[in-house]
This record gives sequence, structure tokens and C-alpha cells, in this order.
Amino acid sequence: MKKIDKTIMLGTSISANQAEGYWNINGKGLSIAEMRRYNPSLNQKDINTERKMTEEKIKEALDPNSKFYYPKKNGIDFFKHYKEDIKLLAEMNNDCFRTSIAWTRIFPNGDEVEPNEEGLKFYDDLIDELLKHNIEPIITISHYEMPYYLVEKFGGWKNKVLVEFYVKYAKTLLERYKNKVKYWIPFNEMNAANYSVWAGAGLRDDEHENILGLSVQALHNIFLANAAIIKEGKTISSNFKFGSMIATLLSYPEDANPLTILKTDKDQQMKIYAYFDVLHRGEYPQYALNLYKSFGMDLKITAEEKTLLKENTCDFIGFSYYMSGVISLNDEILTEGNLVKVGKNKHLKENEWGWQIDPVGLRILMNRLYDRYQKPLFILENGIGFKEKNPNLEMINDDYRIEYLKSHLEQIQKAFEDGVECIGYTMWSPFDIVSHGTSEMSKRYGLIYVDQDDFGQGTKKRIPKKSYYWFKKVCETREV
Repeated sequence: MKKIDKTIMLGTSISANQAEGYWNINGKGLSIAEMRRYNPSLNQKDINTERKMTEEKIKEALDPNSKFYYPKKNGIDFFKHYKEDIKLLAEMNNDCFRTSIAWTRIFPNGDEVEPNEEGLKFYDDLIDELLKHNIEPIITISHYEMPYYLVEKFGGWKNKVLVEFYVKYAKTLLERYKNKVKYWIPFNEMNAANYSVWAGAGLRDDEHENILGLSVQALHNIFLANAAIIKEGKTISSNFKFGSMIATLLSYPEDANPLTILKTDKDQQMKIYAYFDVLHRGEYPQYALNLYKSFGMDLKITAEEKTLLKENTCDFIGFSYYMSGVISLNDEILTEGNLVKVGKNKHLKENEWGWQIDPVGLRILMNRLYDRYQKPLFILENGIGFKEKNPNLEMINDDYRIEYLKSHLEQIQKAFEDGVECIGYTMWSPFDIVSHGTSEMSKRYGLIYVDQDDFGQGTKKRIPKKSYYWFKKVCETREV
């Protein structure tokens, strides 16, 4: 039995676009997340193709008679169920809860002069409900939920004018909740801007022949927005703590060949460390600038932008960790992963979607990040999806999920004992919610079963799984 240090907050994590639903009431606008369709004919090998957003898919999404279903428009009705759902979190003894605020509830198009008061009122009530139950709110300001209007009119994050719109939106939240929210995540999984360009940057995959170069420019603008809102936050409250959020795509060399090791090092530089370097050191590493230039992108960073980035870095290192992969000189043997395909590791098991299970990798990553940046860590997402059927609406005995979470929590504590400072852990997710990548409900991450199918049909009833009661005990006893 491993004891989790009491200074590490334990909680759960969701996003607004995957849970809330009610996409067009009380003045809310259309977000880019809600334009992701569910394709029932999707098979495993086509997942990455399905994630790509094209001009044709946008037309389909805007067509009221589209043959496709768009699950994120409906979520799991968290918008109406949030009091019931937060009560379940409180009964689970969660220290904290991470969720996002839907940009389009506050500024429906993104460029309005005044915020939508009805949208703000919803989050007033939600945050108050968390505080009533002594649950610390961890708020993500932008979680793949930018207004579609900003794509249609301004081209998404490739246009620097979005920095201004984002800062106005984010500043509205900081001022509104300055006495209620301490921990803020300006952007979710910022490296998605390079790996999932629609979700991360509001770019179509067929928009430009050099889409990678375009995504680098978009990411630079996101970095500027991140630094700009931290600068604003410092003037609003000295109590605020701002965190980075990167999808950590950890990989190991497949063998001891020095060429494999060199390739792995370069892969990890560009998939992990380049992002954290900007967010925590306040400057681009030269290796990243060299690579950007190699595919025709010179960022032409101004002196003013360099100062903004350098003086407004994040306070803590937030990240998601689900799986790891391997790097080899032969890239033919790949399996699925978060945002990108990864090399298959013969030493690891995987779930039904090919995500490899590697709890020790979390400890390795935590040590590397803390050693490199000397800032406290916050594991903002960690979990595993399974197909679970529950026709009788009974408690699901998900021992497989318990084993996954147990093994990762043990490694977090071991990293803590290694000397790593850790603020908290929010597992993904307390409830079954709509999948980000495939927009299906069948890929269930929750500790609580939600009676809803891939087309949004069902009673929406919440039924705690065995893992819910297990995690409740962990939060109570701090033992795994």
C-alpha cells in the first residue's frame, strides 16, 4: 500500500465542449469543437484522417440538414446536471475539479464589445457550487473551444488579432473570479496547434500546402496570448497561479544504437521541451527556430514579443499524460496515441484504441520536467478509455481502470519521493464524456457511467462504477 502525500491535491478533470451541451441557448455561439462530427463507420486505421478538418467538413457542419451527428453540441447535459454531478465529486472527496469555460458562452462570436452576462452567470453558479463543497476550481480558459466566427472572419490563430480577442475574453474571467479561482490554465494542450491544427489553432488541414508552417505561426500567436494574459493577471491578483498545459508525448529509443538515441532526443525536443521552454524559460530554443526555418517559417519575433514572453512565464508545469511510445530507425510499426501515432513498445500493454499503458513513464517524465525547469508539476489529465456496456444500468466492475489509476498514482508518489514538487493530480475523467478525437461516447474514461450512446440517446442517468468508490477511498485515506 502506497501513501499519497497529503500536499498533493487529488481530483478530476473535464472540458466544457465534451460535457456541457446546450450549445445554442442563453446567447451561446458555435465553437470549433462543436463542428466535430461522429462518424459511425470510422475504423481504427482512419482515426487520424477523421480528425482532419476540411472545407467540405465545415460545410457539412454548418448545414442544418447534415447527415452527420455532432455530439459536442449535446455533451452529457452537464449544463443542466452540474449540481448533481458536483455533488458526486464532493461525495468522492475530490480536493479539486478542473473544467474549462466555453469561450462562446462569454463572447459568442469572439469579437463582441461586451460579454454575455447569461453565460457568465452559469459559471458564477458552477464555481460557487464547487466552493460550497470545498472543491478547488482549476479553470482552463481555452480548451479547443474558440468561436467559429473567429475562424470564418479572421482565419483562426494564424491571425495575430486573435491575441487581442483572447486577452479581452480571459481578462473578463480573471476579473470576475479573482476572489474565487486561484489556478488558471490559459490554453489546453498547446502543442495541439501543431498536431491537431483545427482543435488547437482553428486551421483547416487543407488550408495551405505548408500547413505545418502556418501552424507554427498560429502557435506563436497563442504563446503571445498566453504571456499577455499572465501579464494582465499579475495586475489583477497576486494570488493567481498560471499553468502550462502540454500533451506530453513521451517516447523511448527502441534500441541502444546512437542514431536511435539521437533521433529520440530530437523527437522529444520538438514534441515536449520546445513548448515548455517557451512557457517556462520565456524563449524559443535555437533548435526549434532552426527547424521552423527549414520548412519555410521565420517567425520574425520582435523585441517587444521577446520581452513579453521572457517576463511572463507560467508558475507551474501542467501536462496530460496517457501513454508512451518508442522511436526507431524504422517507423513502420506504429500504434495510436494522444494527438499522434507512436512507435509500438513490445514491453507494454495497450487499450482497445492502441494507447500503450506505461505508469513508470509518468515518473520518468515528472523527474525530467522538474529537473529541467525546477517548477512544481500538476498532472492535469491521466486516464484510460474502454468500451463498457451497461444495459441494466448497474455498477460496472472496472478493475482494469482501477489498476491503471493505481499504478500511475503509485508512480506519482515515487516521483514525489524522488524530490519532485507536485501540486496535484486530476484524472480524466469523473464522468463518461464525448471523446475529443473521435466524438464517440463508446470510448469511456469515466469513474461514473453516463447512460448515453454515440448518438446522444439515453436517460443521461449517472451510475458510479467500482472505480468511483475506489477513488473515493483513495481521496479519503490517501492510500493506493
